[in-house]
Amino acid sequence: MSKKNTKKLPERRSPLMTVCKVLTLLLSLWFSGAMTALSGAGLIYNGESYGAELKNTGVFLIISAALMIFGAFLCLFRKKTPNILAIILALGGLVLCLVMLKQLTDHADSSGWTDKYTMLPVSDMYMRRVLPSIAPCVLTAAIAAVQLKRFGAVES
Repeated sequence: MSKKNTKKLPERRSPLMTVCKVLTLLLSLWFSGAMTALSGAGLIYNGESYGAELKNTGVFLIISAALMIFGAFLCLFRKKTPNILAIILALGGLVLCLVMLKQLTDHADSSGWTDKYTMLPVSDMYMRRVLPSIAPCVLTAAIAAVQLKRFGAVES
């Protein structure tokens, strides 16, 4: 058999990498899906009282959550193209999310919004809900980068 016909078999899957992928997907579903997307949905639902600017912020929060979740999903694959897209989508979604969070917290602080039970600023609540989305996005980018380096020979 000639060398041209032999195909390099991919390395065996690492249990550590599998655990990291599952953890990343779960964290992404929780922090990006449940927290970020639902915060955006709340802004859209109450858009009549908040105004068009915050309604648009809610739409962009949902879009950013979808990008981050899809990026985390793509890092499950071991091929080149999905991992490149995973990095782009996860980090792009994170940047969009953080920009929208900044706009939302600035508006909440300038309007003096507070929680009626604890009297804490509402911006703190949004920060606690949305900022943890950074962790799954960083994990997504790290997993995709490791796979791009490790399985660089695997074609998309």
